[in-house]
Amino acid sequence: MGSARPTARFDQHGRAVVARLRRAVGRRHRERLDRWCFACGSSLRGSRARWCGRATDGSVLMKVVVVGLGAMGLPTARVLAERGHDVIGVDRHGISAPAGSSAGETRIFRLAHDRPEDIRLARRALELWRELEQLSGEQLIDQVGLILRGQPVPAWVTAMRDEGLVVEELDASGVERVFPELAFRPDEPAVLVPADGVVFARRGLAAIAAAARAAGAELAMPERMLEITETPAGVRVTTDLRVIEADAAVIAAGPWAEELLPPLGFSLPLVPAIGQVSYWRGGGTWERRPSLVDFQEDGKMGVYGLPTPGKGYKIGLDYGDEAAWFSDATEWERHEFEEECNREWVAKHAPGLVTDGPYMTEACPWTMTPDAEYTYGRRGAIVVAAGCCGHAMKFTPVLGEILADLTEGRELWPDAKAFALERIPAEMPFTRYDTPMGSRISI
Repeated sequence: MGSARPTARFDQHGRAVVARLRRAVGRRHRERLDRWCFACGSSLRGSRARWCGRATDGSVLMKVVVVGLGAMGLPTARVLAERGHDVIGVDRHGISAPAGSSAGETRIFRLAHDRPEDIRLARRALELWRELEQLSGEQLIDQVGLILRGQPVPAWVTAMRDEGLVVEELDASGVERVFPELAFRPDEPAVLVPADGVVFARRGLAAIAAAARAAGAELAMPERMLEITETPAGVRVTTDLRVIEADAAVIAAGPWAEELLPPLGFSLPLVPAIGQVSYWRGGGTWERRPSLVDFQEDGKMGVYGLPTPGKGYKIGLDYGDEAAWFSDATEWERHEFEEECNREWVAKHAPGLVTDGPYMTEACPWTMTPDAEYTYGRRGAIVVAAGCCGHAMKFTPVLGEILADLTEGRELWPDAKAFALERIPAEMPFTRYDTPMGSRISI
């Protein structure tokens, strides 16, 4: 595991026991349980105390509101509930709803990255996805492999091999063997990462939600947060249904974070944009093809692809339409011209997938940061997680651990520090590209 995840500094078994007790007893006794320090076994004094002060690793159970139940917020609710905290999760649309960034059946899962900390965090995420598979009885990861193609590939290969990942370099015969529908480009390096593939996003979020509820979390939807304010005791969250007083809040609101965070004093540059994908079936042999990352370069669009059972091989142009975003939408318009651009790319670069179609086209919002990486941090009683960037779903379960630690007041893991809020200046510019669809932000 390396330095991705430090040794646990709290008694998980003790938290689980108390979590079960909290659900079994009344409010009066529950409040007594909430004054127990797991580090030193002492009784805590004072209203809504967080730490006993008698041990550096001691913490007390809290009431936490999680706003947004997608790839970042939902696993955080689960981990916090399993650690014994009183968790209320709210989402304005619902888990995997079409309006949100975590909609859809599949995302690419990859250990492949060009930085060692990403690789180590992805390895931890894979461990946790496998544990969740055992718990849920559902397949959540399908390691069909991943093809990387383009000039950045050699640098990625170096990073991956330094971390012990198996990488196979592909020539024309190699591409023909693993993805015969894909056209070989002799002027660009291509590799296969066999351990990578697909995460079943909708199925995975449903499994995490079931685990969160089993641990005692309340998941309320549709319920929209209207306002959050810090109080001497923690936070006050006002929704369209109630007012919740809590010790802490986690804001993981996807594209809606752009409007929720500035009133809280967070100057985080975020841009919501709508991405569109089309599904292709070709001769019907796409189901076991590897996922694909075709890197953007000068004069060449970035493209990604992955098999999606029941739908087809999903192809997305790696760009988002900022103008198409509006916060009150419940679904997203499909643009015929972008679908035609998708068709032209497939016809040229993956001709074996084309017979007719596409079979279907979908769209969903992405939330971009200037460096196209997700981010998180804590100020006071509020934890923020934002900027999914089409990049967070693969890390979903490990993000739950990181954000739960932040909520409990713990330091970021060494490998997790690369994604801290402080890395992004408020004035950091976004890069936009000229594409056949017009000026677009890369997603």
